[in-house]
Amino acid sequence: MATEADLRSALDKYGLGFLFETFNRSLVPVSQIDVSNEDAIYNAIESQPAVKKAFDDRFAGNATRVANGLDPLKPSEYIAAEKELTQTLRNTGLPMGFYDQPTDLAKFIGSDVSPVELQNRIVGGYRAAQAADPGTKEELRRLYGIGEADLAAFYLDPTRATDALGRKADSTLMARQIGAAQIAGQAQQQAGIGLSAAQAETLAAEGVTMGAARQGFATIAEQQGLFQAQMAGEQAISQEEQISGTFGTSAAAAQRIATRRRRRQAEFETGGTFAAGQRGVAGLGTATQ
Repeated sequence: MATEADLRSALDKYGLGFLFETFNRSLVPVSQIDVSNEDAIYNAIESQPAVKKAFDDRFAGNATRVANGLDPLKPSEYIAAEKELTQTLRNTGLPMGFYDQPTDLAKFIGSDVSPVELQNRIVGGYRAAQAADPGTKEELRRLYGIGEADLAAFYLDPTRATDALGRKADSTLMARQIGAAQIAGQAQQQAGIGLSAAQAETLAAEGVTMGAARQGFATIAEQQGLFQAQMAGEQAISQEEQISGTFGTSAAAAQRIATRRRRRQAEFETGGTFAAGQRGVAGLGTATQ
């Protein structure tokens, strides 16, 4: 006659220890279970709805396997597959929490994804991350603390990657951050300007692309003479105004830049004291013109 200790030992042997408490609450007396027979244990599981549900939930990938015409895995095989997949994820350096929960692993097991196939997918994510613009990657690190492994996780699965980073569950979040980092990278490269995350995100939200950012910040760099106070009554145009005026996110800033440009041009054309060779006289169009 089996005891509770016998049942616990038998369940542990087959990777089913998590079912012990559910079994104890079931209607099948422990003494009636032949714990020496693996098939008898599975029959007992099948006969009790609560136990069966706990079993099916734990090995959820088997239902998908059956639906896909594959044989279900025994608990020991299923657990071994989980360990191999998890080890593959860790060996490739992906962030903790990414694809290593039972529900994530169940999807792989249900689709019969092998550790080798998973590794190939991850390698593809890393290749995409490595091919990304260096300036963009540096700004992702500076602004958001996002490293190459996080970026690879994003290319592998954007929705899961945002969760893994502990951020709001939003499949477009990291894509927006990448767009902001692309803009910030161009600000640094073209004009030596270190944008804040808020500044870069504002420009990205206004539809500024990486190409437009390259052109706009190059224009800002070329117009530094225009932005400085060089004539009587002038005050320097702040960096914030330079950016918002050039990219058209502030009508007031754009107007201030345009007014100064016209005044400088008029002074130049009438032979005033403003030196014709000063930077800022030519090529003063905005990035949005």
